[in-house]
Parts: sequence; C-alpha cells; structure tokens
Amino acid sequence: MRITADELSKQAYKKVKKMIVSKKLLPGQKIVQEQLADKLGISRTPLRSALQMLEAESLIKSIPRRGVIVREFSATEIIEIYDCRIALESMATRLFTQRAAQSEIDRLRSLLLPFERGNIDTEAYQRADSEFHKSLIKNCGNEFLYNLFQKGNLLVCIDMIGLVRPPQETLEEHLDIVSAVRYRDADLAENLIKDHLDKSKQLICKKGQMPFF
Repeated sequence: MRITADELSKQAYKKVKKMIVSKKLLPGQKIVQEQLADKLGISRTPLRSALQMLEAESLIKSIPRRGVIVREFSATEIIEIYDCRIALESMATRLFTQRAAQSEIDRLRSLLLPFERGNIDTEAYQRADSEFHKSLIKNCGNEFLYNLFQKGNLLVCIDMIGLVRPPQETLEEHLDIVSAVRYRDADLAENLIKDHLDKSKQLICKKGQMPFF
C-alpha cells in the first residue's frame, strides 16, 4: 500500500522528535536538512513538513543566517518549566495517591528496583525517572490535568532538560514518594514531590545554568 505524503511527514516528525528528546540531536545543534533526510532515508519534502510541526511545538527554531537549530532552554525558561511542574505534578501526585490502583503503585515501585544495588547507569536511570513522573501524571485520574501537560508540551520539555541532580541524590527521594503513595498519605506524597522538584529548581537558580547529566 502506498504511503501518503501526510503519513511520511508524520513518520519523519516522530523520528526527528525522538532524536531531539534522546539528544541524538543536541540543544543548539544546527539541523542540516540534506544530511538528516539521507540519515532517515526520506526526501526533503516530508522532512520540511516535519520540521514545521516541530517548530510549531517550539522544539526547534529558525534563526536568520544560521538556519534551523534544536531548541536550547535558558536557565530562566527551565525555572519557569519547573514552576509549572511543581504546581501541576504535586496535584497529580495527590490524586494518584488517592485514586491509583495497587498495580499502578507496584509498577511505580518496580521502576526503581534496578537502581537500589548501586552502580547506577545514568542513562537507564534517566529513562526510569522520566517514566516515574509520567506515570504519576498520566494515571492520576484527571484527564484535564494530563492534557495540560500534553498541550503545553511539558512532558517533552522535561525529557529534553533531563536530570538536574545525580541519581545517587534523587533515588531515595523517589523511594520516599512511593512509600507515601503506598500508605495513601496524600498530604505527605504531595509535600515530598514538591520538595523533590523544588530542590532541582533551586539548584538551577543557584548556578544560573543547566547542569546536564
């Protein structure tokens, strides 16, 4: 069956977006369209459409005389993202604690199990960290709240920012959050997630730059 131009554009969009989130295309990197089209095995037409969609989502931007580059976040922008996270994710955690099925809580706990033995692989931990926070938001039982994250592209921005603090520092915080959720202590779980996110925000405020891990 012949693939339409629209489907090709959507496929290209998903592939390039994945490359940006996984940092195969780095923040500030110039996108050379001919090279990227060759790498993806597509023509430049669907790639241009894909780049237009990504620019509309503020994941890339066109700069006169420089070309198309991957979006870089300033410290101020990252702090603003964290302000949104703290407000929305703390409520999501409260709702998750009150409403989540036991199987969802068990899955949250299982994400952390591989890292309790020490010798943490940072990339693997970053994937687990991302899934941990997404699970709290997606399974909180409030579709409007989840849609706010989606429409504001917050989940993608969070993935692009990555880890702010090392795993050795945040693993225990994650475990404490899961413990509070297991005991259905919504007040404690909400306060723990606020403190967890605020520590990262304060580090960015203090350094004035993004300490990528």
